Amino acid sequence: MNLETSFKRKVSYISGIVLLLFPLFYLGQPATSDSEGGRGGKLAQLRSENYLAQSNLGEIDPVSSTMQLATFGLRPIAVIVLWEKATRFQKMEDYDNVTATVNQISKLQPNFVSIWKFQAHNLAYNISVDFDNYRHRYQWVRRGIDFLMEGTKYNSQDAKLVQEVGAYTGSKIGGSDEKRQFRRLFSADDPFHQRMENYGLEMDSQLVAGVDGKPDNWKVANRWYQKSEDVAKFSDSGIRGDWLRFYERKPQALIYYAIALEDEGYLDTNAQQAFAVAHSSLEELGSLDILSSFTGTTLRLNQGAEFQRKLDELRQEINALGPDVRETLRKERFASLSKPQQDALNLAPELRTEYHIGLVQEANEQLFISETEVAEAMPESVKEQAMLLAAEAEDMAVQADAVNYMRSMINYDYWLKRCEMEQLELAITARKTTAKGDELFVQARLQPARLEYEKAWEMWTEIFEDYPSMITKDTGQNLMPSIANYVELLGQFDEEVPEDFALRSIVELAETELAGTPESNIQFPSPSNPNRIKGEVPKNDYLQNK
Repeated sequence: MNLETSFKRKVSYISGIVLLLFPLFYLGQPATSDSEGGRGGKLAQLRSENYLAQSNLGEIDPVSSTMQLATFGLRPIAVIVLWEKATRFQKMEDYDNVTATVNQISKLQPNFVSIWKFQAHNLAYNISVDFDNYRHRYQWVRRGIDFLMEGTKYNSQDAKLVQEVGAYTGSKIGGSDEKRQFRRLFSADDPFHQRMENYGLEMDSQLVAGVDGKPDNWKVANRWYQKSEDVAKFSDSGIRGDWLRFYERKPQALIYYAIALEDEGYLDTNAQQAFAVAHSSLEELGSLDILSSFTGTTLRLNQGAEFQRKLDELRQEINALGPDVRETLRKERFASLSKPQQDALNLAPELRTEYHIGLVQEANEQLFISETEVAEAMPESVKEQAMLLAAEAEDMAVQADAVNYMRSMINYDYWLKRCEMEQLELAITARKTTAKGDELFVQARLQPARLEYEKAWEMWTEIFEDYPSMITKDTGQNLMPSIANYVELLGQFDEEVPEDFALRSIVELAETELAGTPESNIQFPSPSNPNRIKGEVPKNDYLQNK
């Protein structure tokens, strides 16, 4: 009897297993690429619909797939162990083993985007700085970019990762201390150009050609940014609403290209044309529909003036319904301010101290009157109409504020004006004259150098009178070394910079630059923060991957 019961139980188990095979087959059947276009089972269909299949994410690497199968479901554990090894080798500065270990992780998890960023940063920033010869450093930077490009093969739908290739090509090659040497090496690096062409970039195009006709790193970066935007049209993976920062990179690369030309002495039509192209790219950015985190809707950077005009028209309509209402409310609010606040508002702006400025800010917050408050104070006969206008006006004000906030986030107005200013013949002449003064200063021909400098300062004064917003550290960055030379030159004549010197604010910036800043202790990158740069290792932070 026991044997019969045991036999029946086994038969029932086997029957259940056989029956379960049918739904498992239905659910897990793989998709096929035959002429009938089999969609596969339910899981395969869901992967396809949600772009989760490896074929949707990028290329399939046989070696990677074999390694994943060989772990028999223990891949997460293997990755954790390898991460620990990579961290230990990183602390020991055993970069060969770090590279080998991270390459293993990239094979086990090719769609783990952080590993590509982490190792690329390791190669381009950490390992490269340990070499004295700039040619050796360039090779490691090159390897970092190459590693990122390989990552885009397996994550072709990740627009942010594609953009990272452009960021490294632009800022690491064109923004390092050895940027002149790096830019020259990149321009002549035909094998690397071929590698980029293999990843879909047209390296023989005029779109990437510099002044010498060879690929320029900033223009190549611009093409990578374009490539990332093309990917983003179909997938916003990795962007998550940071659309403005995402789209600003493309025109930004062209701006830095134009600035690089000036730094390298191309003070002619080449620089003018470069700034003209950058200006056009900024205007193109201004016409894009960009999702605003401020409103949750899409806005354009060039809509600010339109929103402000409509807002002003709506306010005039509201004021026409009750001409004295807004002013009456303002007087009541002013009367409710404290005496110090009232006195600070009545004080001329040029006489206000920091204390007064703080009081003015507090007062302005209290004096703010919304359109709804104005409408509610209207006579009953027009209140309903005023409320409708106020609702529309406040919506318009929110959109105008959102656009202004977006423009300020990327310093949009400054860069538009900068590109416009740099195209002036006077600006080109001023830069040439400044460069001539620098040349004479280096030759210790102090009096001729002084004459050239002072001619240049007159030109810059005229330029800044027309473009007052340009007197900033960004614009003065190119002028600061020359102004520092001028300050030193005056010292040779036992003179100081005159108090009424038009470029006094830039002189102060130059003096700050000369004072220098202490070197910061920047941390190692970690798996969760791959963008950190090599420096002093904070043990607790690093071990906890914060």
